[in-house]
Amino acid sequence: MTYRLLALGDKVTFYDAGRQPFNVRAISPDQQTVILSRPLDDGTSAEYTMIDWQRGARGSDGTLGRGIRITSQAHHRLHRFFTSRPVLPVSESGVPATQSVLAFGDWGPILIATVNGRP
Repeated sequence: MTYRLLALGDKVTFYDAGRQPFNVRAISPDQQTVILSRPLDDGTSAEYTMIDWQRGARGSDGTLGRGIRITSQAHHRLHRFFTSRPVLPVSESGVPATQSVLAFGDWGPILIATVNGRP
């Protein structure tokens, strides 16, 4: 894994995720967390993935490629996740409210093949 500085809108392919690129949707202020998505089902759903540079891992959205139905609210919450303070309240159970947006798991290595078509 080699750290790559990514920007909003970058198109990223991974060696272990097929040829269709993921688009960078949100980046934490410290550049350590990146949320990406790619469209599925004629654009009505999206598959999400997250890069955690601090952990040195990439997590999936847990849908096994089926994706999550897209709503503008999901993208708005992702933006708020990184830009607002406080972002969203923590629930009474102690689970961060970001879990209501997306839950990432199935962590593996970050295997970037290309960024914007370049290795």
